[in-house]
Amino acid sequence: MQYSVRNTIILAVLLLIVIIGFAINNTKQKKVRDNYRLQYDNLATELDNLKRRNPDYNDYDRIVMEYEMLERKARATSKIIPPDNNPSLSYLYMLTLAERYCPDVDFNFTLTEMNNSEEEIVQYNIYNLRGTAPINSLYSFLYQIENQALFYTIEALRITEGERIDEFGMLLNTNTVNFDMSVKALYDVNSTETTDFIFRNLEYSNLTYNPFLSRVYEPIVDVSEEQYPNLATTYLIGLTPERVFLRGSNESITILSIGDRVAYGYLDRIDWEEQSAVFKINQTGVTVEKILYLDRN
Repeated sequence: MQYSVRNTIILAVLLLIVIIGFAINNTKQKKVRDNYRLQYDNLATELDNLKRRNPDYNDYDRIVMEYEMLERKARATSKIIPPDNNPSLSYLYMLTLAERYCPDVDFNFTLTEMNNSEEEIVQYNIYNLRGTAPINSLYSFLYQIENQALFYTIEALRITEGERIDEFGMLLNTNTVNFDMSVKALYDVNSTETTDFIFRNLEYSNLTYNPFLSRVYEPIVDVSEEQYPNLATTYLIGLTPERVFLRGSNESITILSIGDRVAYGYLDRIDWEEQSAVFKINQTGVTVEKILYLDRN
């Protein structure tokens, strides 16, 4: 066989191999492209479905704003577990709470239990607070303990009504209560938190009445009310359509307009035709009318 024919055959075979290789490679590449196209179409379809189910998906600014809002709320409500606690730190913390939010809370402070074992996940001390406070101030104090940043929990609480008797044996109206509470202060020696924090400005609704006083009760003496004219020892000596004139047991004269205070109530109206003054009085939890007629003597 001539060299030229042999070379031609060899080149033809090589070319055929190359063509077959390209064909096979193109077939594989097409399968890969088709596979990628199928994956892309599936992902695009899934994304469209997600957008239809979540119409706010594209509202990126609103989502970021809500996330930042949740983050601020978490910082405002989360608790700090400090790396250390001792009676001095807790006593100072409780005093600061009282001075800031309820300065008329008065209490004694003692350490009752310590658990500083490193085998525990979180260590703690338990303190006893025993004292007196107006009921609204005590409520505020409890709320601050539970909701300020440091991790303190109220484990037990006992409240009793505080009673005061005057020199005549009469029960005085008082909102003061006695309390005895157990407070747990948590800390973690491995904590990375810092005890430097800012007290939170918490908004809450305080008590609207003293739950330790019956809504309807026997007449009681309220020192703050006794500064006003007491209708039990006062009589009407004159009136006009706008004012009334009262004389007290000590012969003092008091001039009242509608709405002015008397002991346990106020002047509600003046009945010019009947020559009388009508007062609204509440000394028992029930408002009643007290009418004084003009004394013409």
